[in-house]
Amino acid sequence: MNLPPANARFRIAIHRAQGCYFAQVLDLPGCFCRGASEVEALENARSAIRAYLWLGRALDGDPATVQLEISA
Repeated sequence: MNLPPANARFRIAIHRAQGCYFAQVLDLPGCFCRGASEVEALENARSAIRAYLWLGRALDGDPATVQLEISA
């Protein structure tokens, strides 16, 4: 996995839907979080970015135990 450095800056898109706010980290596929306000969603995005990067580094080079294909 090609991850950015820990001190990188990330672009965030804030969306309002169903009474709350969602932050999408545009530079990290699948990295989303939510909050009751735009500010809370943005603060939660910081935590989501750290978790995404930590997990990506932890799994880097580790083969998957199981790979599945499912439908939604």
